Amino acid sequence: MANGVRQIDISLIIMMIGIILIGCIVGFAITKVMPIFVLGATLGVMIFIVSFIWPPIALYFLVFSMLLSPEFGERSTQGRGFSIRLDDILLVLLSFSWFIRSAIKKEYGIFPKTPINRGITAYILLCFFSTIMGGIYGKINVSGLFFVLKYFEYFIVFYMAVNFIKTKEQVKTFVILLLITCAITCVMGAIQIPLGGRVTAPFEGQEGEPGTFGGYLVMMLSVSIGLFLTSESRRAKMLLVGLIGISLIVIMATESRAAWMGLPFMYLSFIILNKKKLFLIGTLVVLIAATPFIVPQNVKDRYSGTFKKEKGYQAKVGGKDIALDSSATLRVLSWQGVLKDLKYHPILGYGITGYWFIDAQFFRTLIELGIVGFCIFLYLLYQIARFLLETHRIASDNFVKGLSMGVFAGFISLLLHSIGSNTFIIVRIMEPFWFLMGLVVVLYYIEKGKQEIPESESSNVLEKAAYKLLDPRKA
Repeated sequence: MANGVRQIDISLIIMMIGIILIGCIVGFAITKVMPIFVLGATLGVMIFIVSFIWPPIALYFLVFSMLLSPEFGERSTQGRGFSIRLDDILLVLLSFSWFIRSAIKKEYGIFPKTPINRGITAYILLCFFSTIMGGIYGKINVSGLFFVLKYFEYFIVFYMAVNFIKTKEQVKTFVILLLITCAITCVMGAIQIPLGGRVTAPFEGQEGEPGTFGGYLVMMLSVSIGLFLTSESRRAKMLLVGLIGISLIVIMATESRAAWMGLPFMYLSFIILNKKKLFLIGTLVVLIAATPFIVPQNVKDRYSGTFKKEKGYQAKVGGKDIALDSSATLRVLSWQGVLKDLKYHPILGYGITGYWFIDAQFFRTLIELGIVGFCIFLYLLYQIARFLLETHRIASDNFVKGLSMGVFAGFISLLLHSIGSNTFIIVRIMEPFWFLMGLVVVLYYIEKGKQEIPESESSNVLEKAAYKLLDPRKA
């Protein structure tokens, strides 16, 4: 009883302090600065208070902001310049609230124990150490350090999800929100198709990144397929089929060859893991037969153009010329440059952003973090794959099986996507991926019986609606 009263008192005290603080900010600042800044500061304080008192509601906003937040400023891939997004600000507020909450309420850990902590910790420490060394050598400037900080946003998202989400019903709620966000971005992407050009994610400015959008959509497509294959609710299956269909259309419209490359391996993962092998193989045969008739000409040209040599671009492999377009040729030349320059800093690399731009995750990791960092990165990827397969193996619930299988297949597709893109350091892909990883960790511990599942924690209307939608027994 005393503990309960103490927690209520703390929440009330924080709320009162917040109200007074908001009043002071508004009263003082409204006569000093522009009203838009006053409004922004006020909203920031309100978000902090709400996230402190009830963290899940702040995570709801974070889920939508991952793909639907605008970006301000300009930043090059070499770390020059600076940019910030709405979800960056939201994440800072949530993190600050999380740290204070953990300090006050000792039962909340800052970094909870998970099956992949070793890989994450080793990777983060090596990135910081290598980058510090790069700064000492004069290869990295101050603005590049901000670029480094953005690398680790998604790990914060992962630990926040594990910390604040405790029940299976909450997980279902957040999965639905992720799928709704995906549907919104797909609709906004489909609207761009008649305008011509490659489709990009919303709010990416004048120069969007179709490859990034394609990688995100392939990952969410995989989650949708995984849930479709295991769901017993007819309503849920119909909605998922619609999302799968529009996702495929927009993926084609991105003209991202890296995203396309991940599709067959993603589908192969489903054939291996799921029991409905005949259905999957039959669907694949139909799709292959229909492809020549349903795929637009620009998609065919984009694919076939990969192997057409362009004037002024030439790459050699093994002493022989290879026929590739300009984009693919530049990638091959950059990979060869990495292998050539690695000898100067082979152990710890050049540091994050310490080398020139390389649009390929594995080669970039090798040159920036050296052989040691590259091995640690591979170990982290191994831990992720092993954990997802273990969760799928022990799952006794269709939803858990579907989500773990979908995230694993999506992870496989991202490995292929990363051959031609810096997939595992792109915030718009990694934030939703690591949030999904956090959800799977929660389900893993629930399945292992290491967490209690109090019914009272799922009393809000949104969670009940999610549970009713995805649980066939409640449909």
